[in-house]
Amino acid sequence: MKMQIAQNAKTLTDMGLCTPSDRLAKTPEDGRWLQTEFETEDGVTGVMASASPLADCGKLTLKLDAVGPHKIFLGINYTKPVSGSWSQYGELAVKLDSDRGYSRVGAENMRQHAGHIKSKMGLRNEIYRSIQEAYWKTEDISGKNLEFAQPCYPYNRPDHHGVANLSYVKLVPLTEAEIKSWNAESPNDETKNIAQLFCTGQLTGHTGGTYNFHPTDEQWFHNEMESVINSDFKILVFEALRGSYASYKTKIGYLGNEKDTWEDDWLDPLETFTRLSHENGLKIFASMRMIGPQHPMNQAHIARAKHYWERPHLAKRDREGRPTTGLSIAYPEVRDYWLSLLRETLDYGTDGIQLHLNRSNPFVMYEEPVIESFREKHDMDPRDLPENDPRYMQLQADFTTQFVREVKALVDEKPNRELAITFYGEPHKYDRDRSDFHPFRYNCDIERWIEEKLVDYLMPSPRISLDLIKKWRELGGDSLHIWPDLMPRTQPAEMYAQLAKKYYEAGADGFCLWDGERRPQRISEWAAVRRLGHKDQLDQIIEQGPSWYRKVALEKLGIFSAKESFHDG
Repeated sequence: MKMQIAQNAKTLTDMGLCTPSDRLAKTPEDGRWLQTEFETEDGVTGVMASASPLADCGKLTLKLDAVGPHKIFLGINYTKPVSGSWSQYGELAVKLDSDRGYSRVGAENMRQHAGHIKSKMGLRNEIYRSIQEAYWKTEDISGKNLEFAQPCYPYNRPDHHGVANLSYVKLVPLTEAEIKSWNAESPNDETKNIAQLFCTGQLTGHTGGTYNFHPTDEQWFHNEMESVINSDFKILVFEALRGSYASYKTKIGYLGNEKDTWEDDWLDPLETFTRLSHENGLKIFASMRMIGPQHPMNQAHIARAKHYWERPHLAKRDREGRPTTGLSIAYPEVRDYWLSLLRETLDYGTDGIQLHLNRSNPFVMYEEPVIESFREKHDMDPRDLPENDPRYMQLQADFTTQFVREVKALVDEKPNRELAITFYGEPHKYDRDRSDFHPFRYNCDIERWIEEKLVDYLMPSPRISLDLIKKWRELGGDSLHIWPDLMPRTQPAEMYAQLAKKYYEAGADGFCLWDGERRPQRISEWAAVRRLGHKDQLDQIIEQGPSWYRKVALEKLGIFSAKESFHDG
């Protein structure tokens, strides 16, 4: 496939011109970017720059030397990853020198672009024999330069790291008509209707057992927010509480180190994100999921769940009465503890609370208060009934609704605060084919919440029936926000726009993005996500999206024939 270069497009292919020159080398040297000549299948030649993840190679600056608004495309050669899979956070950090923060850039899923990407040797093998060209953003680049670097900590850790690379930068000037369309992309109150659900696994450690991280440099926060500012995002939903492990200076939760103390050089993530969100015209909600212990399965800090071991008698219990690894909200003491942590987050000046009820469920099982309540109503023991008995499932959902009422009352203690809830919008993939599946399996009575006006934002995940959106819109009226998740986590730009159109037509008025901090590095996809509040531009994204990403096959990489090399397994 010949490279289709727009008229007057400018492609900068020689990274050897970057400054400072003493950070470049033509042979591998510790602490320097390696220059490697390349040639694409369609005859474009250049010199790419690559940095080993094992050494800090510093920042490079590429002079753009262009005037006016341009579309910026980045061409990157993603090499074989050290860890066996490409980073979920990206391998390159890039910014214009006018940007406050770096954008992370990572490999996109060729398989999902396969509708317009031809494969000769299998898409996985082609990733390091090619250059991925992806649309980053449009900006007036008059007097501006491009800066790029390796990702900062914690994204350069062994479980994330990969070779950083920049092969070329393509600048496409806008036509007069495109400039008019670009000016119309500016966000406004009507278009700001997207929430980024920011998982803090890179801070607390993921539940799979990774180590934790405490930022000490405010630049880290600017980098994280770069992807959502000046866009159609309205809310940053920051997961401040993963169980009692708090990503802030808690007085009653768990601080995530052996001494359970706050270190002097740690910056408070909730304080910093709240301040920066408000400075950039965003709301911020603090979210919580009710994580419990995972000992002896893993030994990470997140698995220790100090709060659980202080009250193990309040655990959820199976039908035989054996404790499970979660606390039961059937107990007022448990609900009060979660409420006390959520109250701490509101004291930071946050704009609301988000409950992640799509995790840690069911929230009540066969604890004594639940059994006794069922006996009083039905004069029988629920343990003698099937798990999917609708009467018992309704009772479990009633306990969850009581917790939601209490959280809503807490939110209402402060003016202009709001409550959002993420929940399973349809059966989870593990339950979808179960013959005994029941809508209340996850203990969430959505229609009761709507009737009692308990929730401001419904955020079903991973997907939701269009008929249910229509039904909830009729029940809740225009004051209820229905913001479904846009899944899967990775999909081409045009697919994001197509999904958004379907949800809008059914009655949704916005969207949320689960694991929203792991999506921006797929830059051609994110270029669409940032604009999904512009309903009048969705057809344009659907039409243009396929041109925002392409695979450019390499003919030569260094001195080697790219097609006929690298077969060593």
